[in-house]
Amino acid sequence: MRPSIILLSALCLPAAALAQSLPDAISFADVIDIAYQANPRAALDRQEIALARADRTTAGAYPNPKASYDGEYQPGEQTNFSSRKAHNVGLEIPLLLGGQRRARIEAAERGIYAAEARVTASNINRAVEAGAAYIGLLVAQEKLAVLHERQKEFGRLQELVKGRQAAGMASEYDLLRIDVEGAAWRTEIGEAKADLAGRQGQLAALLGFEHWRPRGTSKLRPWRVALPKAYDEFLAEHPSLTAARRDETYARANVETARRERFPEVSLNAGRFWTESPYGATTSVGLTVELPLFDTREGGVQKAEAEARSAALRRRLVEAEVEADVIKYAAQMRERSAALANYRTNVEPRLSNLKRMAEDSYKLRGGTVVDLLDATRTRIESKINGLELIGNLMEAELRYQAARGEISALLSDR
Repeated sequence: MRPSIILLSALCLPAAALAQSLPDAISFADVIDIAYQANPRAALDRQEIALARADRTTAGAYPNPKASYDGEYQPGEQTNFSSRKAHNVGLEIPLLLGGQRRARIEAAERGIYAAEARVTASNINRAVEAGAAYIGLLVAQEKLAVLHERQKEFGRLQELVKGRQAAGMASEYDLLRIDVEGAAWRTEIGEAKADLAGRQGQLAALLGFEHWRPRGTSKLRPWRVALPKAYDEFLAEHPSLTAARRDETYARANVETARRERFPEVSLNAGRFWTESPYGATTSVGLTVELPLFDTREGGVQKAEAEARSAALRRRLVEAEVEADVIKYAAQMRERSAALANYRTNVEPRLSNLKRMAEDSYKLRGGTVVDLLDATRTRIESKINGLELIGNLMEAELRYQAARGEISALLSDR
């Protein structure tokens, strides 16, 4: 069973039970899947669509008629009518003669489309941030593994120095120096564990879960995303741009609704009046028309027009941001790919030779313990630098694909 299915059912559980139901080991595809649907933040976003649908229900409803009744009693001589009791029943039916209901329905439906687009864009943004946090988690895991590997190697180096000291070929300083270095390296392991815990907490917070410390199972390696020659083709269907366009359409529909709402309120009135002892009755039919002498509802139109202009400006800004992101992350991919290629060509192949030559120099040629430790430190730092280069390139690829609106292309088994 996929983690997303587990989490969807787990959302109904209390916090304590929810923490126990979350998977400890997750892949990159699982993180994206959870970010899209199986987390409290996604559930919260979907309520925006429910609110928009509720507005559609309200917009489609006809105004309620109003019924009235009053009874009259005059104990003395006749004044208004020749009986002691009278009854008056009335019914008022509002008439939407200005096309208000049709405009409200159109605007509400546009609101649903806009809400759906905003939720989609929000899901993608959350998936990108969660994916970037997951990449950081993988880097932190690999870094901690490298530091543990160095700590194992430290034991071997310590035995090497002790052996040379016993043979009279190393001083007390050499042993003290390597002991101090080993203590400093153990401190770095503590920092790496703290960084890993922070990465786990960041991912859990982005997805809206508490008491969850996930472990990444995907491989830390670039996707090798190809760079296209043109960028314009990716702007048309970008989720953020789609949301901005639908927001603009929704705002324009609200302008039309506001204009329709300026039409004076008109109601059809019908009534029945009758008396007792003696009996007499009369029926009345008429219209009630609002006189817009003071409130012409021009303010509502002005507000709707201002919101439409704001939506148009936001859409233009989103267009610029999307295109800028595509260009920016494409440039980052090129530069980081070149940096990683340089590392793999000029650094990584030489690390094993650096280790061998440093130890041979210390054992056979009178090299110092400082040179031995420096070579070990350089080799480990280079490995960690390589991990960070891979992580940075993967994040650039992720954000580039998100700027193109194509995260699904990265959901391969890693």
